[in-house]
Amino acid sequence: MPNIAKAGSLICVDSGEYSSYAVTGFFVVLRDFDPMLELDEYLNSRPEQREGHKFEEGEFLAALLQTGLLLEIEYSTLYLGDYRRADAVTFKPWHIDPSERR
Repeated sequence: MPNIAKAGSLICVDSGEYSSYAVTGFFVVLRDFDPMLELDEYLNSRPEQREGHKFEEGEFLAALLQTGLLLEIEYSTLYLGDYRRADAVTFKPWHIDPSERR
C-alpha cells in the first residue's frame, strides 16, 4: 500500500543526521501524491543522482514545488534548549537566512 501525502496536510522537510541534520522547511500538501513515486519519476530523468552522495535534495524539493504538489509556509523556530537549561532557549523568526535555521 503506498504512503500518500494527503492534500491539506503539513510536511516537515528535513535531511541529514547527527551534526549535519537540518530542517529545510514546512510545506502544505496541495494535491494528494505519493512522495516515493515522485522521487522515482524524478530520478528516472536524472539517473546519475541514484548514485551515492549524488542526490540533489533541493532540486527534488524544487520539482515538487514547481509541479504544484507543495506550498512552502512561513515558520519560526522555538528551541527549548538542551539538558533542561533555560539559558539555551532560542527563538528564530521565519524571515532569517535559511542557512541559519539549523
